[in-house]
Amino acid sequence: MSDHYFYTVSDIQPLGPQALRLSLRADDGRGMPIRAGQFFSLRLPDGAERSYSLACAPRADGGLEAQIRLRDGGRCSEWLRREALPGQRLRLTGPYGDCVWQPPAPEERVLMLATGTGIAPLYAMLAELDAGGGDWPEIDLYWGTDRPEALYLEKELAALAARRPTLRFIPVLAAAPADWVGERGRVQHAAADRHPDLSRARVYACGAPAMVDEARRLLTESCGLPEARFHADAFAPAQPIAASGAETLAIRWRREDGQWLALPAAAGSRLADALAAAGLVLPVCGGQAACGVCRVAIAPDWLERLPEPARREQRLLAALDAPHPRHRLACQITLHPGLNGLQAGIRP
Repeated sequence: MSDHYFYTVSDIQPLGPQALRLSLRADDGRGMPIRAGQFFSLRLPDGAERSYSLACAPRADGGLEAQIRLRDGGRCSEWLRREALPGQRLRLTGPYGDCVWQPPAPEERVLMLATGTGIAPLYAMLAELDAGGGDWPEIDLYWGTDRPEALYLEKELAALAARRPTLRFIPVLAAAPADWVGERGRVQHAAADRHPDLSRARVYACGAPAMVDEARRLLTESCGLPEARFHADAFAPAQPIAASGAETLAIRWRREDGQWLALPAAAGSRLADALAAAGLVLPVCGGQAACGVCRVAIAPDWLERLPEPARREQRLLAALDAPHPRHRLACQITLHPGLNGLQAGIRP
């Protein structure tokens, strides 16, 4: 179960041209009990919530680091650029996610795939392994970016690979310059090409949802990776709920007091998007059915109109406290005209 904690900004440092490192100090000296690979939600001073992965090994004092990509016009990005200062106090909730290190069997090799700042949770796992000492399994780390200057941890990862000979660091550039001598294209394709047989492997994928989804399909279907050994938490940038030209639907939300709210939604968007825009839920895992905080109760008459939940959603719903047959994850419900008027509410 997640809880809330208070942290103070201790440092803000640039990481290349499009990212920075946000360091946070736990006000109580302990902080949340997070594991490398998990993520937390940060509440900005204006009340908006954003989710970020732990970018360091867990610390005894509860201190956290996040590596944040700066996006033009992004609420958190603009706050970091213009307003954030050391000494500001913030509320965090978490921990979330289950993409954490699983000790491999003796014959297993490990592949790690990241795009952009998705390198942060994988870097945290490696830092925790390095601090623990002992022998490492065979690990291949693929990090994809557009340009060389976006590889802001290249020196640190190369140094770690030099200390740990079973770690191989493979940067992959999608828009490589002519003089680039490394891998080109997409990380999932580079991994599949280099490892055609992954029947005895374990994979961690962090970054853009499109990469995570394609990597899961490609590596399980084409390379023989057992699906249970694919671990991922993907993040999607915050988006407005309505796409240009999309049909507008109405969602009816039942409040705790029994009153109904009518919420606008865009056909093709997720139920979680409409609820998040109204401040009713906080979808922190980018729609990957990894956190469970967008669990809602669907009205009986509408439940049968929804497709059956996929296996990943079923597993998470069964693992949450007080499961109920009418519970669904709002991030897994894609809205279409046939769901105009959908009735949902807080879980009973």
